[in-house]
Amino acid sequence: MSTQNHYLAALSFVDQRLDELIEEFGDLPEMEKEKQRELINTKVQIDETKSILDEIKKFVNTAKLTLVELKEKEEKLTAQQFLVRNNKEFDAISREIESLKQEHTNLSDKMRNEGIKEENLTRLLEEQQKKYDELESEIQTLKVEIEELAGEQKEEVRSLKKQKDAIQSLISIQFLKEYNRIRRNHNDSAVQIKRSSCTGCYNAVPSQRIVEIRNNKNLLYLCENCGRILLADDLEINEDLIKELI
Repeated sequence: MSTQNHYLAALSFVDQRLDELIEEFGDLPEMEKEKQRELINTKVQIDETKSILDEIKKFVNTAKLTLVELKEKEEKLTAQQFLVRNNKEFDAISREIESLKQEHTNLSDKMRNEGIKEENLTRLLEEQQKKYDELESEIQTLKVEIEELAGEQKEEVRSLKKQKDAIQSLISIQFLKEYNRIRRNHNDSAVQIKRSSCTGCYNAVPSQRIVEIRNNKNLLYLCENCGRILLADDLEINEDLIKELI
């Protein structure tokens, strides 16, 4: 006769096989996620560098026009100096010319500094773009490896998930909630008693309790040490059990 313990044993068997299949992926999924995070960060850095470069180019273009305008104003004022009628007007124009020259010098210096900054940022952008391309290539390689593994496991995973859904539908809601709660801490949330011990933590189980678990397979018993669900030692837990139940 099928009992809740039978269903829990079957569910635990299926879950552990699914865990094994997931473990076969190793660090590949996490590595892909990490590379994806790096890719996003690098893209942000590239966008920031491009934005700064755009601002520098806009400044340089505007500054070039300004330098031309300053030079034209200076030339006009220089021509006006020959037309002045007194020293006061001459001195005033001279001061204005000097101011234009200083502004021209300051702007030229700033343009040179921005030009150096542009060169450095251009090199940085090339490095960032190279890193971005390398990350894209690495991610693609990881995806291929993961897809190859997934392809090999696809049919078995699909079959196991189908079995899991069928088994879960046979377990009481209360037992299923408890099973899933324990599974958050232990992958093997339902374990069998062997040699009078919990096979999850190897803590001894009293003889009287073992007898109770054998005779009450529709009740839920937890290990007093690790909190896992205890399954009777006379259960046959294998693929045949699953075939019998579903």
